[in-house]
Amino acid sequence: MQSKISAFFKPSSSSSSVSPKPADPPPIFDDDGQELSIWEKKQHQQFSTYKRRAPNPPRGGSECSWDNQLAKTPISDVDSPKPESTVLGKTVTKNKKRSYAQYHLDLGQSDFLLHTCSACGVMYVTGDEEDEKAHKGFHNDYTRGIQFKGWCNERVVHSLKVGGGRILLVLDGDPPAQRNKVEKVVTMMETELGSGWILPKLFKVYLFVLSARIVGCLVAEPITKAHKVLSCAVDGSSSFASTATKKTKLTTLQFGEIKFHREVIRKAPSAPEPLNECFTGAILCEKEAVPAVCGIRAIWVTPANRRKHIATHLLDALRKSFCMGFVLEHSQLAFSPLTSAGNALVSNYIGSGHFLVYNTNNVVS
Repeated sequence: MQSKISAFFKPSSSSSSVSPKPADPPPIFDDDGQELSIWEKKQHQQFSTYKRRAPNPPRGGSECSWDNQLAKTPISDVDSPKPESTVLGKTVTKNKKRSYAQYHLDLGQSDFLLHTCSACGVMYVTGDEEDEKAHKGFHNDYTRGIQFKGWCNERVVHSLKVGGGRILLVLDGDPPAQRNKVEKVVTMMETELGSGWILPKLFKVYLFVLSARIVGCLVAEPITKAHKVLSCAVDGSSSFASTATKKTKLTTLQFGEIKFHREVIRKAPSAPEPLNECFTGAILCEKEAVPAVCGIRAIWVTPANRRKHIATHLLDALRKSFCMGFVLEHSQLAFSPLTSAGNALVSNYIGSGHFLVYNTNNVVS
């Protein structure tokens, strides 16, 4: 019976002749002769593997809250590798960490950020090479003088036999190279005398050149009137003159039979400096103006070359060359409002406290 059943379900010969399995389509090749199916299997397969970080809940928080926060974070942001870039076929890993180096120590010093030079008055940052180099150059120019190689056409008005110095005259109509040098010198003068008033429109500038450096400068201009200064000299035999030391006073300190004597010496008040060296007050002038021709705005000498009569040589050269064919007298020179050092210079040069001063606004336009 079983054999009959098996013969019944056995496929017939007609059913065995089922249409054959369709053949695979012919392969497609690319331009290089490589089969595209193989190329796709090799080149176009991408595998992305994501690894979930182990839960590490923060302190004081529950594990559920940490899982909720982690679930909201994109999977691509979890354990993301460091950014990479390809340079010439090599993979280079970029390191975004920054190195912070401390170059200065703040120990409470008053000039931690900026240091002010006591000689030239320039503020600079200590430890900064560029700032210190700029300060060094300005400091040398201010204290020793601006370097000067000379000009092809120099207007020499005075030459010194001793020392080899010379005095040059620069006018407002001279070439730009000479005017630029004058402006650089005026910048040094403004550090000590103030800015914005030294160089007028019509000027005559006298430069004192010594050892290839400009060590002194005098700025003059034509004026129309000036005022006489009232005498304010103090007699040398005033009550401030030094006197002999007063008698000493003994004070006694006694402990039983032992006595200690202390000697106190009272010195007389020291004599004040001459008026022309400590003049700081207002200048009293006569109300009526007198005619004047030459006005001196400013005189300046580098600190390293003072007390060498450079200012005196500049004033002498001015008197001889300011007016063509005419030498001005000492009393015919008018000065702008003076500082204490300027008052000392003028008083010593003229020989008295009677000299002329002028307002810088009353000049020839």
